[in-house]
Amino acid sequence: MAQRTIYVSRLNSNSTQIKLRDSEGHNPGNDQLTTLVDTNDTVVWELDTNSGLTALTLVKKKSNSPHDLLSIHPHQNTDGTWSATVKSTSPGIGKRETYKIKYTIGNEEYKDDPVLQMKN
Repeated sequence: MAQRTIYVSRLNSNSTQIKLRDSEGHNPGNDQLTTLVDTNDTVVWELDTNSGLTALTLVKKKSNSPHDLLSIHPHQNTDGTWSATVKSTSPGIGKRETYKIKYTIGNEEYKDDPVLQMKN
């Protein structure tokens, strides 16, 4: 049981796209991040240092996701981060859940679609 943090920031100052990295050392330099998780892990989404974003406004499983890895829907914490816990029983190695992140730049809201994947 570990905490996996996903850091969210703006791709560059002229872009409305995001880039993602995680506490496991994955840093593709764009939004194509797949974070590996284990049973009972806590997943936290937070703005990266100097993110260029105003806020994270939603983290939610996509309705067409092939698997449901989280035991509860992500919820917003008082500090503006979002978190959820991975189920205690693995659906199987390599199973993936797609989800969406909504975020704001100024007063405009945008969205992106990263992936969680089971390690075990």
